[in-house]
Amino acid sequence: MSDTGISDQEQIATLLGSIQRHQLLVHLLSASASGPEPSMLLAGSFRRRQLLFDAPRNLHAGAYQPGQVVTAMTVKDGAELRFDTEILGIEDYRGYPALRTSWPRQLIHHQRRKAFRVRIGKDRSSRLDLYDDDGNRVRGRLLDLSASGFGALIERSASLRAGEEVASALEIGGITLDLPVKVRDLKTPPLGRFMRIGAAFSGLTPQQQTQLEKLIRTIERQAIRVDGASSS
Repeated sequence: MSDTGISDQEQIATLLGSIQRHQLLVHLLSASASGPEPSMLLAGSFRRRQLLFDAPRNLHAGAYQPGQVVTAMTVKDGAELRFDTEILGIEDYRGYPALRTSWPRQLIHHQRRKAFRVRIGKDRSSRLDLYDDDGNRVRGRLLDLSASGFGALIERSASLRAGEEVASALEIGGITLDLPVKVRDLKTPPLGRFMRIGAAFSGLTPQQQTQLEKLIRTIERQAIRVDGASSS
C-alpha cells in the first residue's frame, strides 16, 4: 500500500498524543548517523509546536545536534508512522538528556498489514489451551500473536479441524485471556510430535479487543528491552 500524508494538525496532535500516552517505541534517524536509535516521545505541545524525545545513546557523537533534521519512526496499530523534525536543543528531563524538536508539518502513514504480529520467544512463560465442543482440552505453545489471531504448536494427535470454532485460554507473563477462535489452517509435518495451527479470533467484545491489543503492546516493549540489553 502506498504512503499517505497526514497534514491536518488536529489529527497529527491526536496521533502524537497517542504515541506518547502508550509509550510506543520511536526510532530516530539522523542523516549523519549509521542507523536509527531507539527513543520515546516524552512530551508534546501543540501550542508551542514542540516535541520532547528521550535522547539517543550516541547523543555526543555529533549525529544529533541542534539544527539537524531527524526522521522519527514508530508503529501504531499495525501501521508505520514517520515524520521529519528539527532538533531545537538538548536539555535535561527528569535527570535524563532529552531532545527538544520542532512540531512536524506532516506525518506519513503506511499500513504494513492488517494486523501486526509479534513473536512469542521460547523463553517466555506462556500457555495455550484450546477446548472443543465436548470440553476436551488441547494444550499448545504460542509462536506468534496479533490482534487478529495466533500461530501455535499443538500435539499432532489433536482432533481439531480447519474451520472449527473453539474456545481458547491464553496466558502470557501472568496475563490470562479467554477468547473464542476459529481454526484457519493445520499443517502436520511428516515427523515430530507437533503440528502447526493458525487461528483467528472470532466475535471479540470491545473489552476483549482492548485487552488483547494492550497485551501485544506489552510483549513488544518487553522484547525491545531484551534486545536493547543484549546489544549494549
